[in-house]
Amino acid sequence: MDEQGFIFTTDAILALVVMIVFTASVVTYGLLPVYQGENHQHLEAIADSALETMDQSGALREAAVEYANNNSSGAIATLNASLQTVIPNDVGYSLTLGNYGNVSSNNGVLTANDVVTKVKVISGPQEGWMGRAYYKQDQVVFQTINSTSVTTLWNFHNYLSNFDPWSGNLQNYPYWGGTDPTGRTPPPQTSIPITFYVPGTPNSAVFLIGAAAGSGQTKLFDPDVVINNINHNNILNTSFIFTYNSASQGPISNYQQNLSASILNTGVNNFYVQFKNATSTNNLPWFNIIANYTTQISVPEGVANMTIPFTNIAGIGNPTNDVIYNFDNGGTVTTAPSRTETWADLQTNFNYDLSTPFVLTGLPVIGTGSAVASEQDIVIPPGSRLFDATTVVNAFGGEDGAVVQVEDPTGLISTVFSSWGNTARTDGGYGNVPGTINIQPYLKVGDNKVRIITWDDVSSTDYDLAGLEDCYSKIIYSQFPIGWDTFPFSSYQNTSNNPTTTETQVEPFQINGSAQSALLFVGVGTATRNITVTLKNSTGASSVLYPASQPVPSVIDLGALDAAATQPTHLMTSVVGNGSSLIPGNYTLTVSVTPSLAYESGDGASNPPAYGNQGDPIIFSGTRISIIYPQFLQNVWATGYASTPQAAAQAAVTNLLNTLNGAGYTNINASLIKNTTLYTGDVPNALPVRLDLWTQ
Repeated sequence: MDEQGFIFTTDAILALVVMIVFTASVVTYGLLPVYQGENHQHLEAIADSALETMDQSGALREAAVEYANNNSSGAIATLNASLQTVIPNDVGYSLTLGNYGNVSSNNGVLTANDVVTKVKVISGPQEGWMGRAYYKQDQVVFQTINSTSVTTLWNFHNYLSNFDPWSGNLQNYPYWGGTDPTGRTPPPQTSIPITFYVPGTPNSAVFLIGAAAGSGQTKLFDPDVVINNINHNNILNTSFIFTYNSASQGPISNYQQNLSASILNTGVNNFYVQFKNATSTNNLPWFNIIANYTTQISVPEGVANMTIPFTNIAGIGNPTNDVIYNFDNGGTVTTAPSRTETWADLQTNFNYDLSTPFVLTGLPVIGTGSAVASEQDIVIPPGSRLFDATTVVNAFGGEDGAVVQVEDPTGLISTVFSSWGNTARTDGGYGNVPGTINIQPYLKVGDNKVRIITWDDVSSTDYDLAGLEDCYSKIIYSQFPIGWDTFPFSSYQNTSNNPTTTETQVEPFQINGSAQSALLFVGVGTATRNITVTLKNSTGASSVLYPASQPVPSVIDLGALDAAATQPTHLMTSVVGNGSSLIPGNYTLTVSVTPSLAYESGDGASNPPAYGNQGDPIIFSGTRISIIYPQFLQNVWATGYASTPQAAAQAAVTNLLNTLNGAGYTNINASLIKNTTLYTGDVPNALPVRLDLWTQ
């Protein structure tokens, strides 16, 4: 009798193993998530927002109550009214509410190539009466808000003796001024003003000038600061306030003066300094102009726009004793003993004393700095969507570098910007102090902390003044499902040693349907001479939207400039009559930054640089493109519950007003507030809702 069975060989076993591994790999690969494109992601975001909005507004509960009370037509009308508000016109939809019924746009889901499905389970409301109140806003409303900013308009952060022709020659070259178009050494008695820009309407300003007497000397140079051809007379020796003794430059003193807004212009301004009675030992260690000004920006209602200030601090950290600078009168207070912090320690937590200057050691590339730091809390409310968040650093004194750090609610510390990490310079980014830095990607819902550290590079034993004045963070958020896409440029300092004298970056961005605003926020170095902004669409056609001949702005309305352009074809807008709309598509924006000359800002301190050498162009992540989609904001809802319909309606209206006020709504029109009431005693406790979306 034959006996049947299996005969295994080593070859057969190995073949079987290979087959099992191969099959598992195929199955695993087949189950991996597939990236389905930006349109699919956009549909998913719309579906999430739509379900959340309809749940919060009470539309899903109201429809459930109407279905449960055999009012199918009322339920369908309620759902359709809400869906037509939160779903863009170019998107088809189908919503199924439990076993009750289906509401659809009737535009053929079966023919769609890409369908997104989202499911949400809602709980039935408490038994009694539900009041629904809504702010019926048929048109998208944008509001123009005044935004007050404080910016370091000019920051010279070096010793003027490090530049020709002033090396030991302030008495022979008594003018510190701007560009000589011929590139030659300036004649001894010629003043050529330095140009700077005020991006908005000036409110106030202050300038700070430092003076070094020279080793073993006490006499200063009695400067005269001339701004927009307005002479501020001699700043006498006796007007300066002694700050400290520099190892290499002798006694160093400061003078600060408030400026009337009336002497400043919106846009182009200029200044120069004349050193009267200067000697061969005198030196200029720093010069700052800081201004408060107002700009306007158009944003949708319902967006909170908050400014959070940092505490002012300035002084000198050195191993002997620390010196605190008084912003009110320019005086100083000496503290003892001195304090030292290490860069490594500052990476572990935010629990450090920031009330006095300190010696900062262990800095990458730089080594040691005379440093100060300031910190703030930023609270993002639960349920909020953070659209934009920036930190503005206003340098004061002789800063050579800075760090911006964020600690999120989980305790994670991120270094958002560091002078040595965002530069092509080999000396750690000398003079790479940021203006505006994008911190939005690092903030989370809850209590965040932001810290700025700035310092003067210590050369030998020369510890100099560093400070932070009127620094702040600005955050924009909403609890409503507004669309706001941000495309940030990178923080980077180019070097004037490169063949080009500009820093150029190209940032791709996308405009989807129903976008209403396209803005470019500008964050560049304080010594920027001009910027050029060029737009290119997907066909390769390009246009210069903002030419180098214009003053450096704080914000540019890209859509408005494109609509107003004179080229035959507008690249990103469709212009009809006196109106225009943004065209969906893929674009790139090129920003080129040209710096001032090296001796104007203090860049490039070596050998010393010849008069006429350019400085280092800088662009920061504060340069960012924002595309705003306000179409989801048209109707704002709130609910309230009570034992009577009258009380429920009033509770809903009160909750609605609280929501509108908390979101930054202004000029609320009471006639646009509508409300209804429903008895809510017989709705299932768990009702599944399915929403299908597709591009029509």
